[in-house]
Amino acid sequence: VENIRDFVLGMNDGLVELLGAVTGLSAVYVHNPKIVGISGLIVGVAGALSMGIGAFISVRSQRQVNESVKQRMEVLFRVSSERAKEELMERLLESGMPEDVAKEVAEKLSSNESAIISLLVQGGNEDEIRSAFYTGLAYLTGIAFPVLPYFIASSSLLALPLSIFLAGTALAVVASVISILSGISVRKKIFEMVVTGLGAAFLSYLFGRLMESLFHISAL
Repeated sequence: VENIRDFVLGMNDGLVELLGAVTGLSAVYVHNPKIVGISGLIVGVAGALSMGIGAFISVRSQRQVNESVKQRMEVLFRVSSERAKEELMERLLESGMPEDVAKEVAEKLSSNESAIISLLVQGGNEDEIRSAFYTGLAYLTGIAFPVLPYFIASSSLLALPLSIFLAGTALAVVASVISILSGISVRKKIFEMVVTGLGAAFLSYLFGRLMESLFHISAL
């Protein structure tokens, strides 16, 4: 499940960010679609590396925190099981559990070290390398949809509609997967992701036009 999450989120980021990038560049390099495509690839590879490294650091840090908490609780349980029970109760109360229920749970688990530790340690035991790989790979997969048309079309304005169509279709697929995994409305999620993605692309295009007007760089 964690790897599916990493892949879906990575692909979504790649789609939205690169669609925005190539749309903005299309307003500047109207007659140079390959420059837009190559620039998109450069941005995409940098983004994939950044996402992969971010996932690696995030998962690794969480695992290290979990291990630290586990070791501390093991020591605390050996020194004072009563203090471990109090800490469990505090954590249960912080999570919103009613006081009487939290007290009952803490009392029943007071002699069960492994149960207390499993409740206090947040998150699972994800593999940071696998998480980084799936996130980076998904990002690279996502950039293919908005970038590919710029290596085929004769102008950026011809490539742009196809880029938007491919990216929008891919966003709809990603939204469907997210909806299935989370149990929310498929139609609502597709609408949300496609509209926000295309909205970002539209704003990027306007920004590109602004840069072209200010610096007159369309012929570069």
